[in-house]
Amino acid sequence: MISKTIKFIVYPFFWILSLIPLPFLNLFSFLIANFFTYRKKIIISNIKIAFPNKTKREINNIYKGFKLYFLNLIWEIIKMFSSNNNFYKKRIRVSNIDIINDYFNNNKSVIIIGGHFNNWEWAGPILSQIGNHHFVSVYKKLSNKFFNNFMIKLRSRFDIDAVEMNDLIKYLFNNDKCKMIALISDQNPVIDENTKWLSFFGHSVPVIDGPEKIAKKFNYPVLFCDIQKENNGFYNITFETLEENPKESTDGEITKKFFKRLEKQIKEDPNNYLWSHNRWKHKK
Repeated sequence: MISKTIKFIVYPFFWILSLIPLPFLNLFSFLIANFFTYRKKIIISNIKIAFPNKTKREINNIYKGFKLYFLNLIWEIIKMFSSNNNFYKKRIRVSNIDIINDYFNNNKSVIIIGGHFNNWEWAGPILSQIGNHHFVSVYKKLSNKFFNNFMIKLRSRFDIDAVEMNDLIKYLFNNDKCKMIALISDQNPVIDENTKWLSFFGHSVPVIDGPEKIAKKFNYPVLFCDIQKENNGFYNITFETLEENPKESTDGEITKKFFKRLEKQIKEDPNNYLWSHNRWKHKK
């Protein structure tokens, strides 16, 4: 009963909030950023681990940049409640969609993989429109049922299939559409004796290798999705092939390529990465 009450209050509130133009929301972010201290200790620690040679001032500048990025990201996600297809066509360029459509013309599904960098949530609404593939957003179920359903509701507005990671293999076997399968795979996995570890910013971290396993099982080409901010609320997406024939790659090769490319992306623009995840908490 309480959850239903929250739903009927929160959803309309977010929908009304989503009608506010982004420039006004971005201005509000700027005004409150100095008072925003969400997970500050973890964020500062992560930045120091990733950039041990940066000065205290440089670390603080990245932290300040992150706060603006994170607040603006929240508004951009909330905008998904009321935004239509034209909204994303005006705000997101895809430099080389042809590389994806060439696979479609050869009846090949693809896996696109990225990290929590810039606004990954907006990739689905634009790619589901301009790409020929059927767009599949793979997610890890959140422990909070309300917010889990909240995100599924947003993603499903744009002809996107939101599929929980544990259900993906079954979904792929039962769906013969030519698919673009999107996975965000840079955070911590569940740790067990089979966990794979790789170097990330010079430190050994446990990694999610599910995308590689799926790519090898179905021999789907794997592409890195590079999302770059051009201005507040405006992005450019570029695809880079990580592996053309996954079945021919060595064990761990695709995952290693992904983390190497992600690290390069973050180093080029550290302000716009989701530093709030406790990425280096596990020790091998």
